[in-house]
Amino acid sequence: MLKASHRFEKLNMNKYTNRLMAWTVALKGVALFTLIFSQQPVFGTETAAFKKQETGLYPDVFNQNFYYEGTNLLHLDRLYRYLFRRDVHAANVNVFDEVPDSSFFSNRHARKRLSTQELKDGPKETDGPDLSDKMTITSGKFEGLHPGFFVQDRKGDKYLLKFDDIDSFELVTAAEVIASRFYHAIGYNVPQYTISVFSPEKLVPGEGAKVYDDSGFKRDLTQSRLEEYLLFVPQNEDGNYRASASKILAGKNKGSMRFKGRRKNDPEDPVDHQRRREIRALPVFASWLNNYDVRESNTLEMLVEENGRQTLKHYFIDFNSTLGGGSAKPMFTHEHMIDYGEAFKAFLALGLWEKPWQKRWKETGEKITKSPAVGYFDNRYFDPGDFKTQLPYFAFKDMTRADGFWAAKIIMSFTDEDIQAVVQTGAYSDPSDAAEVARVLIERRDLIGRYWFDQATPLTDFESDNNQLQFKDLAVENGFRDAQTTTYKVDVIGRKGSKRKQITSLTSGTASIPLDAGWWSQYEQIDLLIRAVRGSSKPNPYVLVELDSQGVAGVLHED
Repeated sequence: MLKASHRFEKLNMNKYTNRLMAWTVALKGVALFTLIFSQQPVFGTETAAFKKQETGLYPDVFNQNFYYEGTNLLHLDRLYRYLFRRDVHAANVNVFDEVPDSSFFSNRHARKRLSTQELKDGPKETDGPDLSDKMTITSGKFEGLHPGFFVQDRKGDKYLLKFDDIDSFELVTAAEVIASRFYHAIGYNVPQYTISVFSPEKLVPGEGAKVYDDSGFKRDLTQSRLEEYLLFVPQNEDGNYRASASKILAGKNKGSMRFKGRRKNDPEDPVDHQRRREIRALPVFASWLNNYDVRESNTLEMLVEENGRQTLKHYFIDFNSTLGGGSAKPMFTHEHMIDYGEAFKAFLALGLWEKPWQKRWKETGEKITKSPAVGYFDNRYFDPGDFKTQLPYFAFKDMTRADGFWAAKIIMSFTDEDIQAVVQTGAYSDPSDAAEVARVLIERRDLIGRYWFDQATPLTDFESDNNQLQFKDLAVENGFRDAQTTTYKVDVIGRKGSKRKQITSLTSGTASIPLDAGWWSQYEQIDLLIRAVRGSSKPNPYVLVELDSQGVAGVLHED
């Protein structure tokens, strides 16, 4: 107990893993020869200043599903943590266990509530493509799930237009706009997305415009070839096209962001990305927005000039696989693209085990039961603790209870009215579609909050006057747990220099803890290890609150 009272005691467990790092590095060389057709990961190390990091779907799949999964047991530090259940705390949090603003993440809605209009606007720069004149196509984008066109409008602004599938009109276009607004409000950097509706004659091929056809060869985009492509693009009742228009980001494109390692020559990138909480916790936000397609090739690093200096900003892009988008298959979010664990369980069950997504598929009769604009977006068999993205990144596997609690706390900051306002930006033609998407998001928000608040002790907003420590219990505040059956067990530990001594233990039935003024005459700092007890259940993980003569000096949630 006394060891746990020291803020960095738990973090110092890393010294054991650090001793194993040398062995890991040595054995990685062996791993390179164990993979067929490969001598190294697809991507290399950073050698030049802000070198462009190229990647794509296929390199992502190879690196994550084959190379890193195949050599997982050769990472001895990871093996040690797995065997002995030693989690590693996020390395980029401040003394209050929060993620500070950076070029990766900026605290927005959860720290200071955005207005309804700000939520709807998102990262607004323009009102979307200028449709007062024709849009010139500069090139075509035909890789990925949803092809599109890069265009330039009359004002010279550049956009990427992506369209819906013929059998799911409004699904993808609405999903991109809505999800981008939520990611921006959460704190991530995203491009501007808008719904753009225009007549066929607004699109014209630009001089020298090229596209890759189905054979993979580059072709000139002629008017006749454009008309052929547009035959597969759905139109509304007025004969107009509907697209999600993402504004091309300003700055110099430096490729994709890695979820592992860091750019060592970037002074604003001091922490390995798998130790960044905002990257580790991406699966929690993805589970809320049903974003199966969270991967490195759906990120961008842009070199921009801010306040007279160059900064590398890290963006998330391509949200067409959110809110039921993508290929609209029910197995998505239940399994990775290549899921060895699920395949092994199915093998052992000899095909007799029916997976949750298979039950869902069977119940719906292999059909979408609601509007095609909503797709497979509901909470049937949704499990916040078992949501899976397309690829199994190490950073996602390293997510701890503290990381999950942080993300859930942000999600719970969105009220019903906030969610309904953001969903309106999807511009659904049928109001019942917007109502259904908002309903699922509201219900899923609460499922996620309840789950992660049970995994941790969800206490926040600590305030102290040296006579009493007050706080909020988010499980109680949000109605997930009953205040009448909740108590808080507290171990009080005094610190003077390097010496620590347990002073007393106490129990409180309210969200406040009395402090004895006499403690301060003997000790320089007081540490409180607080655990919530819900009825007859076992105590939750601790929250460490550090107090000095000025009040609350630090907070740490147990991983």
